[in-house]
Amino acid sequence: MSDRAIRSIAILGGGIVGLSAAAAFARALPQLAITMVETPLDPAALADRLPGSTSAIHRFHASIGMDEQALLGAGAAVPRLGLRFEHWPAGAETWVHVHGEHGAPAGKIAFHQLWARARREGRAGAWHLHAPAGVIAEAGKFVHPQPGTPLAAFDYALRLDPARYRDLLAALADRLRVTRLAGTFGSVEGRADGGVAAVLLDDGRRVEADLYLDASGPAAPLAALSSGGFEDWSSALPCDRVAIVEAPPSAADPNDTIIGGGVQDWQFVSSLPGKTLLGRVHASSDGGDNSVAIRPGRRAEPWVRNVLALGDAAVALDPLHWPNLHLAHSGIARAIELLPGRDCHPVETAEYNRRSRAEAEGMRDFQALHYLRAGTRIEVPDSLARVLDQFERRGRFVHKDEDSLLEEVWIAALLGLGVVPQAIDPCAAAVPADTAATRMTEMRAGLAQLPGRLPSYADYLARCGVPGT
Repeated sequence: MSDRAIRSIAILGGGIVGLSAAAAFARALPQLAITMVETPLDPAALADRLPGSTSAIHRFHASIGMDEQALLGAGAAVPRLGLRFEHWPAGAETWVHVHGEHGAPAGKIAFHQLWARARREGRAGAWHLHAPAGVIAEAGKFVHPQPGTPLAAFDYALRLDPARYRDLLAALADRLRVTRLAGTFGSVEGRADGGVAAVLLDDGRRVEADLYLDASGPAAPLAALSSGGFEDWSSALPCDRVAIVEAPPSAADPNDTIIGGGVQDWQFVSSLPGKTLLGRVHASSDGGDNSVAIRPGRRAEPWVRNVLALGDAAVALDPLHWPNLHLAHSGIARAIELLPGRDCHPVETAEYNRRSRAEAEGMRDFQALHYLRAGTRIEVPDSLARVLDQFERRGRFVHKDEDSLLEEVWIAALLGLGVVPQAIDPCAAAVPADTAATRMTEMRAGLAQLPGRLPSYADYLARCGVPGT
């Protein structure tokens, strides 16, 4: 290692985010000495407590050597195809948000342009019924993607049992020779340049490292000492309370269910082996017991000198579309990619902060879209207003470089929420309407045949060795 290289990392927080960071850094840079301070779990640290993920979790697992079959066999995770939205917007038909291809383009003409024209004419079914994942999800079936077949072009996420998932991450960290210490944060020993020389635990122990990661939750006692401010997003994201309870097992379902209530009050249902997790997400003005507070927003600079905030310590969002762990994993991967020298020069950390800001704002806009379409009065961010202006006008979507949500994810949400382009794209207009509508009918008929050849979701989990199925 060079004289500038970071040789040691200390992580504050022993939950899923902290363990994910420990495993990722240890796998990518095995020469590092990594120490975890396993502080008590913060109930408001949603990335450590929620069952949801996005399809990007597979890429993160590959980077740390986490095998999906091991997760399934331990009951720590099961596949999830989609999110079923009921009464969102109020009075709307139930729709399913799934990952993967929808329809097929006509040459260079995007399929959603043809669908939007047919939809306005009453000649197209729901958007998700033009996707393999959508018809499988609606039928309660599942199978892993199969290359070379009509079942190749879809993706899926994982539904996690937080406690079991954490246990497997802890076992992986142990195999990677991460030092784990139980303790509670006390204070820091500072450096002349404003950085941290050591973390002092409340029992007097001293933990010294070149780089400190605060993965302890939204209170972020370490990052708060060095970070310069917090951007409050409550004007765009109205929900600031979350309550999560365990209920008895329910029927195995490849989808999580999102149920819209009032415009600032909704619920989720997530089925896991042996139990069901139920959640209520609402604004504090709507009341509710046994809930924890969240403050929607982001730390203005998650990386300051030699302290990096990750997970809820860096950005706090409600559970809609399960962004919490996704952003934590993305932040970890970005930190490894952009890892600076031991001096953590501001030029290097500024690039991390720039990318993190853009990604977090994209996720904020994605959630705000759902509240806006539900009829909630919010302050629409300028960046979301531009997305809506372009898409409502002619169905054009301009994807931003740092947005970790794929274009297909945005389009599925826009169309599912009823944002249909007002005008026909000139290229799409060149395709005869009857021809396009006939192709869509044939496409839906072909996709409708897929579920009949597939096992039920419960049967498939049993085949994969998921306990309790």
